Amino acid sequence: MGRPEEPVPHPHRALGRLALGLRNTRHQAHLTYTQLANSAPGFSRPTLQRAASGKTLPTRETVTAYAQACDADPGPLLELWEAAARERAAANLRKPAPAVRQIQDEADMGAALRNLHLDAGAPSCREIERRTRTSADTIRVPRNTVHQILSRQRFPSSRDQLRALLSALGVPVSGHEDWLRAWSRVHRRLQGDRRAARTRKDRLQRRINSNRLSAAYTTGLCTTIPAPRPHRPGNLDPAPVAWITSLGSASQISTLTYTRPDSTTNDPTRPTPTPHL
Repeated sequence: MGRPEEPVPHPHRALGRLALGLRNTRHQAHLTYTQLANSAPGFSRPTLQRAASGKTLPTRETVTAYAQACDADPGPLLELWEAAARERAAANLRKPAPAVRQIQDEADMGAALRNLHLDAGAPSCREIERRTRTSADTIRVPRNTVHQILSRQRFPSSRDQLRALLSALGVPVSGHEDWLRAWSRVHRRLQGDRRAARTRKDRLQRRINSNRLSAAYTTGLCTTIPAPRPHRPGNLDPAPVAWITSLGSASQISTLTYTRPDSTTNDPTRPTPTPHL
């Protein structure tokens, strides 16, 4: 039968169970990997041997050819393969998350709940809703709300809602207290952020209103101040000019006299005597 195979790295995981199932199937058929490859056209010996190593996930076609080459029903092996595929998908989705006692903000809570959902086997949102509905100790959580919380679009609205999710995901009651303390920390932080956002919004609105009032006052002031009248040539006082313009004809003007600085008068109609040199 050849040299003994290396032990499966993680026999308790789905990928390890698939590897053990493939090996048992080959052992029951009393085939070597070379004989197995001869009975599975298109699949080489290294490919079939690697499929049963438990280190990598083989393709669905490889598992089917493996079982058919051993003259076995591929159904049970394909079920193990689907479980291993789900396990790998969950591992790819799983991201680092802080411990429950170290959760400080909404992102930490979302990552922790997502990993908790994966550890619970990634049940559907409909199944989680059913579990919360049939439990007498928790409130019902609609599947749309479950989806928004697990996809980190929404924070659990209350402690009771979080407690219902924890129970549906298999967390024992004794482990709820740390989660509820974490919820309280995040909730207080969210409330503080909302108050700070409202304060910034109020300040911005007051600034906008102040700018609007200043602009309205400036506009109204400019419209009420009359434009300055242009000065006439010679800087003449407009009052006498207006009075002279209002006269009907020059005949209405009999005599214009001008007062000199020495209080003497001068008649412009009389010629000014020319002094003799």
